[in-house]
Amino acid sequence: MQQQRPAPRLKAALDRIGAWVLDQPLVPALEGQCCDRLRPNQIQRELMESLEQSGLDGSSLVDWRWDARQGHAKGWLWQNGALQRFRWWRDSGRLTLHEQLNCVTTAPLRALR
Repeated sequence: MQQQRPAPRLKAALDRIGAWVLDQPLVPALEGQCCDRLRPNQIQRELMESLEQSGLDGSSLVDWRWDARQGHAKGWLWQNGALQRFRWWRDSGRLTLHEQLNCVTTAPLRALR
C-alpha cells in the first residue's frame, strides 16, 4: 500500500499549526503551594491522622509537599512555639521531626520612670 501525501494546502496548514504549538512557552515546573497536585487531599488526611496518633494533634502544618516518587511528605510544622521540619513516610507511618526555631514569649518591657 502506498502512503498518500496530504494536499499542498493541507500540508501548509499543518506546518503552521505545528509551528504555533512549538512556539508556545513551556509550562513552569510545579513547586510548593502553586499546585494542589503536590498536596493531595487524601495524603493530607492521612498525614493529619498520623500527627494525631504521634501526639502532635495540637500542631498545625505551615507548609508541606508530597513526593510521590519517594512516598513521603515533608515540610514545616508549628507546635507550642517551635517551628519544626518534618518528614513522614506514608507506607510505614514513620515521622521524623527536626526543631529549627524555638520561640518563647516574655513579659513586655516596662519603661523606668
